Amino acid sequence: MVDQDLVAWVCSALILIALVGKVIFEVLKRWRVGLRLVSLDEGLLEDDGVSVETITDAPPGSQVIAGQVPAVLITDDEGR
Repeated sequence: MVDQDLVAWVCSALILIALVGKVIFEVLKRWRVGLRLVSLDEGLLEDDGVSVETITDAPPGSQVIAGQVPAVLITDDEGR
């Protein structure tokens, strides 16, 4: 019975250590990415550990065409 309790405690301790290690690793990774963003590190574009998403903010009804940058001509005549 003592052997089973010891194995159970060791397994529980290993799982908790792995979980805490994973959380610490993710916090450090996010902190490092934040520092690299602040320093405008262009190496982030080629980093395999970081995914890059393009987010386009546009007015309702706009269409985003894949592979092209949307552009709208803004003139002063719209309000007249």
